[in-house]
Amino acid sequence: ALFSLLAYQAVHPTTMTSFVRLNVGGREFSVAKSTLSRHPDTLLGQLVTNESTAEYQQIQQGQPVFIDRDPALFSHVLDYYRDGLPLLIDASVDTRKLIREMRFFGIDVSESDLQGPPPSEQERASRREATMRRVANKVTLGLLARLRRDITSTGSWAEVQYDQLIVAAAEWVGGPEAAEIRAFPGDIGKVAMLFGMVRQEMEREAVGFRFALIPTVNKTVVVKIYRANA
Repeated sequence: ALFSLLAYQAVHPTTMTSFVRLNVGGREFSVAKSTLSRHPDTLLGQLVTNESTAEYQQIQQGQPVFIDRDPALFSHVLDYYRDGLPLLIDASVDTRKLIREMRFFGIDVSESDLQGPPPSEQERASRREATMRRVANKVTLGLLARLRRDITSTGSWAEVQYDQLIVAAAEWVGGPEAAEIRAFPGDIGKVAMLFGMVRQEMEREAVGFRFALIPTVNKTVVVKIYRANA
């Protein structure tokens, strides 16, 4: 039976080829015909659907088709045929080159179609802190605008509603980390952490003054202002 199958393949080579051999930049890849035929309007899709091309005949005879492109990026091209979008890529991939490569093969993708690995815990922590600093700076400017008359005196204090300040600052900064900060007014511990940064920002903005900021449970913050040399 095996001999009969081999003899049939020798006589009818075009009917037994279910996969495609592609030599991309000197490296050979194999992929199922059915995979490439999912996107017949692309360059690789045409190789297995357009019977009038020489490449189609090569494939039918089991011969590799040479494509002068980057083999390091070609696995991502095949990923598109196998799994569609988004394309999952490593952080080391040059997205500009990958987009250019995909478009060569007739696949229209953009940055939003490329999904890198999730950030590490260290990267997330660094991003959260950077967002907190930006929100704190915006809250600082809002507080100073309200306290500008008091800041000229020594030993003054005021009580300011902080929930709207935090929400407005977080919306202005934007992003997923800022979305978390918008919920801070419901957690006095997180509010206190944020206002620790706000105090540092205020002392940078109002040189010569010191501030004490005491958040309260009724969503106000007591701001005490005094001269640094007092």
